[in-house]
Amino acid sequence: MHYNKKNNKVLVDGNVVPKNILGELKKTSLSKNEDKDLRDDLKKNGYLYIPNLINIECIEAARNEIFYRLKEVDELADPYQSGIFSGKSIRDKIYQDRGKFWKSVSTGKFLKKVTNGPVLEKLFSQLFGCPAIGFDFIFLRAVPKGKFTHMHCDSGFFTRSTKKVLTCWIAFSEITLDKGPLFIVEKSHSFNDVKRNFANFDVMKSPKKKASIRENPIDFAKKRNVKLLTTNFTPGDVLIFGMLTVHGSFENHSEDKKIRLTCDVRYQPEDEPKDVRYFGINPSGTTGLGYGELNGAKPMTDEWHIR
Repeated sequence: MHYNKKNNKVLVDGNVVPKNILGELKKTSLSKNEDKDLRDDLKKNGYLYIPNLINIECIEAARNEIFYRLKEVDELADPYQSGIFSGKSIRDKIYQDRGKFWKSVSTGKFLKKVTNGPVLEKLFSQLFGCPAIGFDFIFLRAVPKGKFTHMHCDSGFFTRSTKKVLTCWIAFSEITLDKGPLFIVEKSHSFNDVKRNFANFDVMKSPKKKASIRENPIDFAKKRNVKLLTTNFTPGDVLIFGMLTVHGSFENHSEDKKIRLTCDVRYQPEDEPKDVRYFGINPSGTTGLGYGELNGAKPMTDEWHIR
């Protein structure tokens, strides 16, 4: 893991992560692997980390498209292309409906070319061994200093109609360790307690049960003698993982005030039953509130909720 003076500390849940708990994600090269190799690696490790998968011009077009909209609501300072959080927001003054605004940002032309375009469709078709389709409903996150995503796995959100679902996390900005990159809990896709607790869990059908694992990730990893796997991500990197792979993000504590811009999209075989909550022109999302249910829909000055 590469450290320097600017990013020599990693935070999670307000705690400094010991360096011996951190591990490096294993890189996957598409040019050196057959389809079967990719599927075998995904099954073995619970994830695939593919650097520079998405063309940088496509990433930059999508990023600037999003940053322009955030500048509109005074959340980014000039020049907006730098992605520096202003510490302010007039989002709620301009837009009465947070969900409508965030849907308009999340369905931008250049962003959709990345999340639901030919590069990812081809890759997921290779992974499933049949034509694949991406969810229409995506999870876009503009993450300022102080925020992070609690540790969880995705099964409780996305496996109501089919278990054959994979998550793709895409980096749209430079995400050094101080900007709160995503982490994977090593070997977590094979943890029996995770399988028991979450394999058949539906967050909306069990409202008293949280999807987030509230145990501190450091303690969680220590008890299992595993590492929290991450890296310094660059724009265009993708991380693919299964529904029972435990993950979260470290805290953005960057001193330069730059936000972390990422997006999650799910893929499944095209011929599998589709969860109507995530497909179509107006998908209702997990809770039925559409894009308004997402942390991303909140002004960047607001606190995030925990599911």
